[in-house]
Amino acid sequence: MPVNVAIVGPAGSGKTTLFNALTAGRGADGVGMVDVPDERLQQLAGAVKPLKVTPAQVRVEDTPPGSRAQRVAFARQSDVLVKVARCFGPEPQPAAELEEFALDLVLADLASVERRLEAVAKEVRAGKKDATAENEVLQLAKEHLDAGRPLRTLVLEGEQRDLLKGVFPVSLKPAVYVANAADELLPLGGGPAAKVSELGAAEGAPVIVLSARLEAELGELEAHEQAEMRAGYGIDESGLGRIARAVWEAGGLITYFTAGEPEVRAWPCERDAPAPVAAGKIHTDFEKHFIRAEVTSVNELVEAGSMEALRAAGKLRVEGRDYRVKDGDVVFFRVGR
Repeated sequence: MPVNVAIVGPAGSGKTTLFNALTAGRGADGVGMVDVPDERLQQLAGAVKPLKVTPAQVRVEDTPPGSRAQRVAFARQSDVLVKVARCFGPEPQPAAELEEFALDLVLADLASVERRLEAVAKEVRAGKKDATAENEVLQLAKEHLDAGRPLRTLVLEGEQRDLLKGVFPVSLKPAVYVANAADELLPLGGGPAAKVSELGAAEGAPVIVLSARLEAELGELEAHEQAEMRAGYGIDESGLGRIARAVWEAGGLITYFTAGEPEVRAWPCERDAPAPVAAGKIHTDFEKHFIRAEVTSVNELVEAGSMEALRAAGKLRVEGRDYRVKDGDVVFFRVGR
């Protein structure tokens, strides 16, 4: 399944313009698929010369207009939030607008936590296993939310975080901030963008400064024309590519590759995922029937030209179920029936 990204922001922030730029006009009904740029994919394709090249993708959805409750419900369905702030036009107030939406998420989680606490209190009295541990985590969450802080900034161990999953916390979701600035203020975006950067830094969230309108215009130009126009604004890279990579970073994702003559493909995977779990990204049966993984790097495969050549030279590493797939690995999974 692709990574689900929700583009959120107040009316007039330019979030729909950003959605159209990201999807290059290929989105329909506010939903579109976006390729994640990765130079390593092209390096592999140049060496292996496959029939097909398939990049990793994210599923991007533009928040429809609606009430606060509807916006929260929409955000809850995503894996990563892209929060767009208006940093252009008359009297931009990006920090206030972002904080208002963040408070909506906090209040929604607070209501969910309080409801769950009532149920867990009964389970604690009944002596139900693990109820005490969940109650302690919920109490920590409630205290944090009562202070107006998102759960994303609450320090929790892995097992504690798992105990919160039952309330489907929306303020726990990773976020990427986009400061949508005026063209003439690029590449830094001016004072309003600086305020967005401060918010992102306080949460440890990546911040991208761009002009959504400019990115939409650039998407209609040839590659060399794009490069010339960006240079005029002091920009050396597509803002859309930076967003895609920031989503990867915020979502705790890595990219691994499969490579052969039929297809070279990039696959998204959670960081530190065991090999069988990574194999399951290709097909659920691969996780169930995993035997071993044959692993190399992009550079080694590019030099050899094929997995077969590496295998013949005895240079493929054989890894078992406990191997943690790393970013940039090229993997051939051996599965049973």
